[in-house]
Amino acid sequence: MIVRLEAPVDRDLSVQVEREAFEIPEEPRIVEAVRDVPGSFALVAEEDGEIVGHVQLSVATVGSDEVLALGPIGVRPARQRQGIGTTLVAAALEEARTRGATAVILLGDPSYYGTRGFEPAAAFGLHNPFAGVMEDGFVIAEEDLQIAILDADRVTTLAGDVRWHPAFG
Repeated sequence: MIVRLEAPVDRDLSVQVEREAFEIPEEPRIVEAVRDVPGSFALVAEEDGEIVGHVQLSVATVGSDEVLALGPIGVRPARQRQGIGTTLVAAALEEARTRGATAVILLGDPSYYGTRGFEPAAAFGLHNPFAGVMEDGFVIAEEDLQIAILDADRVTTLAGDVRWHPAFG
């Protein structure tokens, strides 16, 4: 499997991966809304010339500090539970570090992301702005706000409201 930066020719295929992975329109819409925002980038997992996974990163803020937000991340259903998502997360963190990001935040399952370099953001005094019950009944817990610290020397200044691109809702 090859993980590489998304190329312009991959864009429709990347959105298709998100559609297949989630079967709801929100994730593909987020990708389309944030992909061209300065500072955003995406990676794709490719095997035998087929894109089997995609991860989007976009600019977010904590207080006045810029960080990156990881998500959406999707893997084609037939290829899930084969390590592709884990590989994409690791590659995304490495690319974010290379680009000089202080930290990467996400909303996700702590049991999954906690083994992939993330920890509860509450440990840094950050609060999940999406915590609660959504209109569709989906529950987002406070501990779903996760952070991966990429530059420990600079992260001590992170404080304030956590904000994603408006496409995240």
